[in-house]
Amino acid sequence: MTRKLIFTLLILLLTQCMAFALEPGSLPGDWRPFSDESPWNKPIPADAKTHPNSELIMKTLEAEAKNIRLAKIFAIPVWVVDSKKTPLTKVRSTKIFDTWDKNQAGVSDVAIPVTKEMWGEPTDDGHICIVDPAVGTSWEMSVYRWRKDDDTPKCTTFNIWDLKGTGVANPKGSKRWFLIGGRGAGFPLIAGLIRPEEVRHGEIRHAMVFTFPKNRKPETGDAIFISPAARSDGAVKGEQYPIEGMRFQLNPALTEKDFDGWGLSKEGKIVAKALQKYGMYLGDNGGAMAVQAQLLAPDSDDNQKKWDDLLPGFYKSVAKIPTNQFRVVYTGEPVVK
Repeated sequence: MTRKLIFTLLILLLTQCMAFALEPGSLPGDWRPFSDESPWNKPIPADAKTHPNSELIMKTLEAEAKNIRLAKIFAIPVWVVDSKKTPLTKVRSTKIFDTWDKNQAGVSDVAIPVTKEMWGEPTDDGHICIVDPAVGTSWEMSVYRWRKDDDTPKCTTFNIWDLKGTGVANPKGSKRWFLIGGRGAGFPLIAGLIRPEEVRHGEIRHAMVFTFPKNRKPETGDAIFISPAARSDGAVKGEQYPIEGMRFQLNPALTEKDFDGWGLSKEGKIVAKALQKYGMYLGDNGGAMAVQAQLLAPDSDDNQKKWDDLLPGFYKSVAKIPTNQFRVVYTGEPVVK
């Protein structure tokens, strides 16, 4: 047996072991989606400029919520699969982005690894995210349900992401640009999620994503957004309102002493340090300053209990981080569609 063949067999064995080791909804603590060059994974430069409207926008955010918080519901469940062993099914939808329904027949061109046992978010948003870390792909749907007449899955938005890519969609050249991504800003559902495994691992190595109820709409046009956003569901006009895709940073001058003064736990400090290093992107209409954490159960109380079992007091600790300690980072001029 040649060395090359032995090496190939070892890699295959390792891949199989990893697939069996992962529990539903679980990913390794040091795993993160997308490339190192992705805006989700690049730290904020030390010399990053503050957005000229930062102070005005931060007053709007602080008026809605004095502190950030973790979302208890309207969040994203994550199912981890081995797509080579999971049944593949095509999905019905009249709102699939062009790439995956080229003839707009209302059925995805490709079959995806989804089963009826995989529950989605229980709200009207109905999000679900399915990840195969071995092949580097995620599949996502909104308003995900199973049809009773033919027992097939259906949804509204439907997207597939290359987890080795940038995690940024291109809104150009499509009449269906407003269907990109599962979030209002066109972000991938997997992007920016806080997962329990990475907190327990001791470091969050990516930007986060949060929601706000009053996001900006342009004076003329349908939407205004800043990359990595590819669309927007903002609905209010005025420069005092944030634009979807804006990046917010916790004051990088804050120290461990400041965090102790706020009463942050070890896990709360992990979030705070990541917000200093990577920040968070505004990704959707929703609860004020609600940072997105993985949905661990299809009920808000059960979800909270699962998080508390894994990381006691985590939600309460994060809710001590004050809104007025953030700034808007200038990341470029907005796009108006």
